[in-house]
Amino acid sequence: MELILISNSKLKIMLSAEDMKKYNIECDGESALRRGFKPVLEMAHADCGFDIESGRLLVQVFPSRGGGCEMFVTRVALTSGIKENDASVCIFDTMQSMIALCRILHTRGFGKSSSAYALPKGAFALILPEFDRDERLPLEASVINEFGCRRDCEKIEGYIKEHARPIFAENAVSRLAEFA
Repeated sequence: MELILISNSKLKIMLSAEDMKKYNIECDGESALRRGFKPVLEMAHADCGFDIESGRLLVQVFPSRGGGCEMFVTRVALTSGIKENDASVCIFDTMQSMIALCRILHTRGFGKSSSAYALPKGAFALILPEFDRDERLPLEASVINEFGCRRDCEKIEGYIKEHARPIFAENAVSRLAEFA
């Protein structure tokens, strides 16, 4: 077994066919992967210092030649208070568009927690928890469409957590409004 710490949140694990038998891991069996994977993670924590406790883990498994496999383990930080059904996600082509919307929301009293992310290919995302439930902000829902595109949080939040870089994990609306 070879462990390569790619970053604080990403680990590459290369297992030979013998390692897979030893830990009872199969590339196509989720239950077998879960049974044998815990000792491998504990070893990664002991050997590399990979944090296995402070977030959800995304595991990608790829079979390799000779019967082994390569695994990529990504620790996804937990977001505070964001529930999929209570949030709106706004996607922007430019940072300036996101900042402009944040300025409008901030001046109209939007004080709830929010977070901002840089997406691949130069796009940006703003997560607004409980935006739909705030009765004081009916106009803001239409204003969003002038600057960006509103998306269903259930479909995109996982993608953002996996592929995006956080800009502001908390209070993004008020913090980005300062740049307008």
